[in-house]
Amino acid sequence: MFLSPPRNLRPELLDLDEAPFEEVRDSLEDVRRVNKYLSGYKVLLYYVKYFLGKYRSNEVFTILDLATGSADQPIAVVDMARKQNIKIKIVALDINSKMLNYAFEETLAYPEIRLVQGDIHSPPFRENSFDLVINSLSLHHFSKNQAVNIIRIANLIARHGFIINDLNRSRVAHAFIYLLTRMLTKNRLTRYDAPVSVMNAFIPSEFTEMAEEAGVKYFQVNRHFPYRIGLVGGKKSNLAVK
Repeated sequence: MFLSPPRNLRPELLDLDEAPFEEVRDSLEDVRRVNKYLSGYKVLLYYVKYFLGKYRSNEVFTILDLATGSADQPIAVVDMARKQNIKIKIVALDINSKMLNYAFEETLAYPEIRLVQGDIHSPPFRENSFDLVINSLSLHHFSKNQAVNIIRIANLIARHGFIINDLNRSRVAHAFIYLLTRMLTKNRLTRYDAPVSVMNAFIPSEFTEMAEEAGVKYFQVNRHFPYRIGLVGGKKSNLAVK
């Protein structure tokens, strides 16, 4: 029961881009609620704080968010930076126009965030062009080879490091999210996609294998409650996120 099940990569309904915009909007609101209460933001912010704490420049700290979706993750980062009086700029990239339309509405009060439509597999940015690269809760949408390429790209574009924040594949997590979505939402997309996401996710040992295959020299793979994983890569051997 508690052994990790084999990965069963299946497309999520949001990925198929066939649902009407209002249904997509409603599902994205569900995702925001889950992220708020089940550590979807907490894990990312934990590691962003680490990199901000080591930043020793008066320049604006720059972040690239790969596969931003509704841009809820960069919004959470900006909210934290504002509270700490840290100057920050985030470029949020996604290929899905429906996602970006929703993100545009959500980021109107966030001039620190610039939305860009583009492919995560070939983003239009040079090596070392951002201080930090982040990718939150989207790696499980891809095959292992694609995930390795995304990690490689994140490592190349980042000057100081990158953060991958995602789910941890588990039968218990699958059962929990299945029941939770039945209790909290009637949205067809959420009810289907949330359990599928858990079974699509990677486990810690697979994250380690992928980081090594991507050529990342310095990295950590950490578990977080509940059933979350943080892959953190740095450019120096003194990477030490506790």
